[in-house]
Amino acid sequence: MNGQTRSESGLTPRQLAQLQARLEAEREALTGRLKARRHRLTELARRQPDDADWAADSSDQSLLARLVDRDAKLLAEVAWALGKFARGDYGICETTGEPIGFERLQARPWSRHSLVAKERREREEIEEGPEVLERSPRAV
Repeated sequence: MNGQTRSESGLTPRQLAQLQARLEAEREALTGRLKARRHRLTELARRQPDDADWAADSSDQSLLARLVDRDAKLLAEVAWALGKFARGDYGICETTGEPIGFERLQARPWSRHSLVAKERREREEIEEGPEVLERSPRAV
């Protein structure tokens, strides 16, 4: 282990530092992207387009709004993960309490759940699907 002790998450101090740096870089990138996209949305809303430009501007606004929403949600996840560093429970699955694993965190450093817990949740959602359809009123 190169003289490094592992935390409760099973991650070495070097791995934790690497993941924290990635999260901080992601936070910076998302913050800049959100600012630019919100500014662009404001510009589009202020424009007085003619009929030919209206459809294009409307489409651009819709796309930008979806991107802003997606980036804002991801920024919240990144902030949550950085908060877990401060609390000392980063890298621990919120469902099982088990380590998430370095490989998963490398791919998605804001992961809240281990791969096993995530797969279990997805299977449960798939299994619940047909029941929900059976209980819902059918369109005539």
